[in-house]
Amino acid sequence: MKYDFKFYENELYPELIRIVKNSYEWEYTPVGISRIEFSDSLNKIFCDSATSWEKTVGCYLDDNKLVACVWNEGCYDGTTFFLFDSKERAGEEDLLADMIKFAKTYGAGYKNDGKTRFINLFIPSWNKKLMLVAEKYGLMKGEWNEKINIFPFKEKQYDVKLPEGYSIIDGNVSTDVQLANVHRHSFGYGINDRATEYGHKAFFSVRQKKYYNKKLDLCVLDDKKRPVAMAIIWYDEVMPYCELEPLGVCWWERRKGIGSAILYEAMNRVINMYPKCKGMLGGDQQFYKSMGFEMKAQATAYYWETEVFSSWEKESLYKYYGKEVKI
Repeated sequence: MKYDFKFYENELYPELIRIVKNSYEWEYTPVGISRIEFSDSLNKIFCDSATSWEKTVGCYLDDNKLVACVWNEGCYDGTTFFLFDSKERAGEEDLLADMIKFAKTYGAGYKNDGKTRFINLFIPSWNKKLMLVAEKYGLMKGEWNEKINIFPFKEKQYDVKLPEGYSIIDGNVSTDVQLANVHRHSFGYGINDRATEYGHKAFFSVRQKKYYNKKLDLCVLDDKKRPVAMAIIWYDEVMPYCELEPLGVCWWERRKGIGSAILYEAMNRVINMYPKCKGMLGGDQQFYKSMGFEMKAQATAYYWETEVFSSWEKESLYKYYGKEVKI
């Protein structure tokens, strides 16, 4: 293989952002700026995994420039993406084979049984070469897809309708605790989740990221000035569309039109601030479809797993792991 390999280091973060920015030119990327920034802040606090990338993310360099990366969200959950600096690079079989080997070994996630190592490698539909190589090296196509859904901006302004007495504030006013409270009650976190106790620290970290914008960090207050919804929009002018991450509405405030209202307010702000932005990336629930988000692309999960026994366990005598990872 003609590339130099390195485990991820914090000094490579600008390079990681650079290749993600490049990808907007030639695909609807499943890993955008919002996903990188959010994973490097909130996820690492929620998952108690501050140094996970240094252990599980593999970087391939050419003349000290990052050209490919085995990347994950930092939670040891097996969710895996291959990032490239160009579409052509994404078709090099020797490179892809080594990336798969890294993903199966250092990059693999852990199941609750303590023995099973696994990956869900999400492959964009355009990358037929990677699909073939993945199957060659033992990954099986699954039924789980990640869809890239985008709301196209067709209006100059959208009508924002909130319940009487409700209002919207932004990151110039809202607090980390307010966002954490909404997030906790929107995503069902409980007493055993780090998000419950450390949510405010996670959103403090989110607000330190380069592509965070206070004016695009929105929070809905009810008629008693209590936080009931939140949304953060991420954007850079190289992006054809902005990205929503996250959106949350407290469970007792659902079905009141608050989710669509906060998104319309966010869209209005983006349109006013960045006239070249053509739309907004959102989620894949029915809510987004009913609002008019359109599927532009998808990435399919290719799955692999193996059981890893300790060397002193008798089952280990019958396992040839080199063959299993196709070294």
